[in-house]
Amino acid sequence: IEIIGRNEAGTWILVRGVGGTNACWVKASLLQIRGEVLNVAPTDVPLPPSPYYGPLTGVTAARDGDFVLVTWNPLFLRAGDDSEQVPYVVEAWVCREGQVVFEPVGSYAPSAEIRDEYGCSQPSHARVTAAEKHGYTPYVEVHWPPAPPPGEE
Repeated sequence: IEIIGRNEAGTWILVRGVGGTNACWVKASLLQIRGEVLNVAPTDVPLPPSPYYGPLTGVTAARDGDFVLVTWNPLFLRAGDDSEQVPYVVEAWVCREGQVVFEPVGSYAPSAEIRDEYGCSQPSHARVTAAEKHGYTPYVEVHWPPAPPPGEE
């Protein structure tokens, strides 16, 4: 396979078969990469949009210490629209050891718990989407609760 892109941090790699046209994202830690992945330009490949379903509704987030529980109303698909993959994806940019990191979280339930620590200079944030066989619903931004300083929880 060949590497054709990466996320900003180089933790996710966009690959395809040599000369192929179908690309997919793979977590970099699962690959044996020859060369320096950060020499490849960062890539933003938009997800294919669903022509049949709108954005998720009822998206909320609640913090309990270093954990944020994101919830939303379930998306009910018409018969035959199941994509046979994880139906929900939360893309979160969260604080870990003083650095903002990208954390994609797949979920089979209409909720996901994500660790987010105190101590980053930039605020954490997230968005959520759902998958069906034709594509993905529009993203919904999560109103992310800020992390309180230690001792103020």
